[in-house]
Amino acid sequence: MATPHPLSAAALFGLKDWVVVVTGGGTGVGLMVAQTLAANGARVYITGRRADVLETSARVHGARDKLGENGGEIFPLVMDVTSKQSIKNAVGQIEAKEGYLNVLVNNAGVWKSRPAAAPADGPDAFGASMFAEEIENWQQTFLTNATSPYFVTAAFLPLLAKAISSPAKQAGSVINNASFSKAAAIHLTRQMAFDLSHENINIRVNGLALGYFPSEMTTSTSNDDNESSYEVDGFRAFMEMMGVKTIKRMGTARDLASAILTLATNEYLWGTITILDGGFALNLPGNM
Repeated sequence: MATPHPLSAAALFGLKDWVVVVTGGGTGVGLMVAQTLAANGARVYITGRRADVLETSARVHGARDKLGENGGEIFPLVMDVTSKQSIKNAVGQIEAKEGYLNVLVNNAGVWKSRPAAAPADGPDAFGASMFAEEIENWQQTFLTNATSPYFVTAAFLPLLAKAISSPAKQAGSVINNASFSKAAAIHLTRQMAFDLSHENINIRVNGLALGYFPSEMTTSTSNDDNESSYEVDGFRAFMEMMGVKTIKRMGTARDLASAILTLATNEYLWGTITILDGGFALNLPGNM
């Protein structure tokens, strides 16, 4: 087989023998990420709390006819990102099977609630609506979206450090799905990027600030293959209701794939936040 040109897509994004963990990888964005990395040769472990969902996604989307002859594999791995013991168990399994980790994608997230009223409704109505929210929802949201990436990354750090000695010969990489509205996760990403860039660790950390992509979080459902779809006209009406007229669709797996491959493989990217939202933040900067 001819050696690909060093600047070809195959050479730039080939992930043969790479080992990847994607949290929340059974559905939605996490599944898109897993498919992308596995299609380019990686052995991808998708994690979550629902074993049946993970097993279905690994079986359906990890099939050879789906990934292609140069594809890798997708494995289900039950892990609760809010439980230290569960995280430790998952790390132990990856260590025993692989011995190193090239990329950790902290994707797991929740969206619990927002006030029913808006600032335009005035201080009484908006204040009452804010106060009516459940404290537990806030705690669970911060625990999953901001706290868990810290502890999951910490637990996988020794395996990520071994990536430099893996067949890829590249520094380990962490990619945080910070969304376009997870300010705490964005700041955590920047702090982690600084700390882990130390010469004694040498691990890249970058963030991905996503807009609307079809997932159980944005559409409330998924099909038998754990993929979500949406009604385009309804989404456009939703955008216009928020004053956004330039965004006509949600992001696609193809949109996400080119970004995630760049973040995973580009050794010159350190501490960045890549905004992939179709221009949403430009229209509504208060959501960043």
